[in-house]
Amino acid sequence: MKDNFKILVFLGKSGSGKGTQVELLAQKYNLRIISSGNLLRERKKQDDFVGRRISEIIDKGGLVATPIIFHLWLHELERLREDENASGIIFEGSPRKLYEAYMLNETMEFYQLAGNTMALHLDISDQESLKRLLARGRNDDEEQAIRKRLGWYQKEVMPVIDFYQAEGKLIHIQGEQAIENVHKEILEKVHSFFEK
Repeated sequence: MKDNFKILVFLGKSGSGKGTQVELLAQKYNLRIISSGNLLRERKKQDDFVGRRISEIIDKGGLVATPIIFHLWLHELERLREDENASGIIFEGSPRKLYEAYMLNETMEFYQLAGNTMALHLDISDQESLKRLLARGRNDDEEQAIRKRLGWYQKEVMPVIDFYQAEGKLIHIQGEQAIENVHKEILEKVHSFFEK
């Protein structure tokens, strides 16, 4: 792992374009991605109790228990930390609860990376999120499940955003613009973080 290894937390509502922007940023700065959503979708394919339970919870628009998420994170973090070519890691869509943010902070302190951590908030309205997700048409993108996710986003994720704001580690990005313009704004705002 390099001395200036960076940790980027990328937050935004479902449908905000996190996945697209994370991929673009990862390519630009040679970052590796930890996506809780992808880790959960991959884990739910395993036909065991945990896989079936994850599937059941996700399909209803619920949140998988933090210890399960954290277990997946730690396993992936250890695997990605050994990548000598990586300049950092992006956590896509996590942490989703305030105590997850505290746990992630403590984990970064353990790995001596707390000073190399920044959060981005890709902001879109609830209406835009609903419109984009209904157009996407994934199994877990039915209107009732979407509305439930938007409700918990307000209740659970907004305090995480406030936490990073209070720590002086938050960058706001306007997500309701063209993909290229969002990417340009991100690059302008993260440039100094990656240069230090």
